[in-house]
Amino acid sequence: MKKIEYLAWDSEFFNKKIGRIIVGNSENIVNILEEAKKEDYQLIYAFGNEDFYVKKEILQQYNGKLVDEKLLYYKLISEPYPFLEQIEDYTDTLTEELENLAYISGEFSRFKSDKNFAEDDFYRMYKIWIEKSLDRKIADYVFVAKESEQLQGMVTLKIFEKTGHIGLIAVSPETQRKGYGKILIKACENELFAKDIFQLEVPTQKDNTQACKFYEKYGFKIKEITNIYHFWL
Repeated sequence: MKKIEYLAWDSEFFNKKIGRIIVGNSENIVNILEEAKKEDYQLIYAFGNEDFYVKKEILQQYNGKLVDEKLLYYKLISEPYPFLEQIEDYTDTLTEELENLAYISGEFSRFKSDKNFAEDDFYRMYKIWIEKSLDRKIADYVFVAKESEQLQGMVTLKIFEKTGHIGLIAVSPETQRKGYGKILIKACENELFAKDIFQLEVPTQKDNTQACKFYEKYGFKIKEITNIYHFWL
């Protein structure tokens, strides 16, 4: 029997027992879900590859839903971009503008699309996410784009040994299609290139077609696809 990973942070945050399983096509997910019920789990996240699909009758029996087809994009960095004067590494306190950009970045999040969560859960989660990014607990940089001293976009960047990873990225609705998304990406690329790191990754959702087109336009390719299910037991 595949072990269910207990998620302490999620369980405390949502005030329910939550676990995660990583499953393959050959595994009997029913047996795993029955075990989860015996162990009093209330919610199970099930992660599988792009070919992993759960039958309709199982979804109905265990109150399950495919909540995210997560695409992980990557790009190889070959050269730096010219100086970006509109960009700065934000080191101040959280503002309402920045908080709203964090919410925009999660518009297609499974924690928003899954209506079994309370609406406030999504906002609490993304507020914590941007706060911890500003505190440099889960991000190394928070780059912002400004126009007339107003924040127009932001991106958080975490640097690993050989890869940079974008956590949150958003541009204000009023200034979309003005190139701010591009220069935020380029700011991340410049930072990585200066550190001799030549790969940048960013996750998004298949349903977020605008983001997918944007990344592909600027040279990103799909590295992997993960199907994520929520089962409310």
